[in-house]
Amino acid sequence: MANCNGCLKDNIDGFCSVCETKLFDRSKVPFQLDFNWSDIQDRIMGQPAGFSISGVQPKGFIGRDKNNLLASNRDIESMYIIKPFLDTRRTLYMDSPANEHLTMIMAGQLFNISTAQCGFVKFANGEPAYLTRRFDRDINGNVLGQEDFVSVLNAAPGTNDHGIYKYNSFTYEDVGNRLNPVDQIRFIRILVFNFLTGNGDVHLKNLSLLESADGDMLLSPSYDLINTKLHINDPQIAMNLFKEMERTKQNLLTTTYDYKIADFLELGKRIGVRNRILPQIEKEFRVAKADMLLLVDKSFLSDAGKLKYKEVVELHHDQLFNP
Repeated sequence: MANCNGCLKDNIDGFCSVCETKLFDRSKVPFQLDFNWSDIQDRIMGQPAGFSISGVQPKGFIGRDKNNLLASNRDIESMYIIKPFLDTRRTLYMDSPANEHLTMIMAGQLFNISTAQCGFVKFANGEPAYLTRRFDRDINGNVLGQEDFVSVLNAAPGTNDHGIYKYNSFTYEDVGNRLNPVDQIRFIRILVFNFLTGNGDVHLKNLSLLESADGDMLLSPSYDLINTKLHINDPQIAMNLFKEMERTKQNLLTTTYDYKIADFLELGKRIGVRNRILPQIEKEFRVAKADMLLLVDKSFLSDAGKLKYKEVVELHHDQLFNP
């Protein structure tokens, strides 16, 4: 049984009409692309591609010409970001595009978390890829102001830092204190969601403010949501929750703090979320496990990937909500 390559709706071959509208402005773009990852690398014109998941996941930029997605070059506006699978040294490396697609869809569908529009596609050679539409462009293609929290908090690397400053310069409490009241609620929900889905890479560069139509800087749609536990051995969360730092060292491969839902609710209190809202957040995530597991079954993950993803959700849900 085929599912939509965007929203995972049942009995859809390719993209449903709603996803065609959101992703491609109603164009009928096929999920099988007519180019490969090597074509994107060849057309980057010597400029390096970006990386995510602690620097191990490449990404490229592509544009659209009518109903075709084209590998980027100097004549095509980069409207989309595309990611191939991880390098072969990582566990379940072929599942990384389906993993990110599932996690992004889960955030939006089950928890109404604002996310970048995305889809699961395949290159011409059949290899899987994750596709997302850039949200830092308006409908006319004009660039919107975006600032990640490395910039917002003026985080700076030390000597021979190797990128660790993104994790240990500040805490989630520091981030939350820079948000408006509505975004503070969104932020707590995003953190709980990432914990439940095993995302241990939500560092300062993966959190951003985006310029609104009125010129306000608001929390951007979530991006780079992925269950990192499928592929790498990393901590349960990327940064400390609190300023007093519940872990003695950053980015440990073993966890020294047993996170509970009370910790995330305490963070909400500290940054100013109203007390009456926090129990609603707890209830929402407490009762969501069954729906999360069902959506995993509808995803494009391999059988082994689905099993591992479910194990992470089960483990983290039990840790959060059981005594």
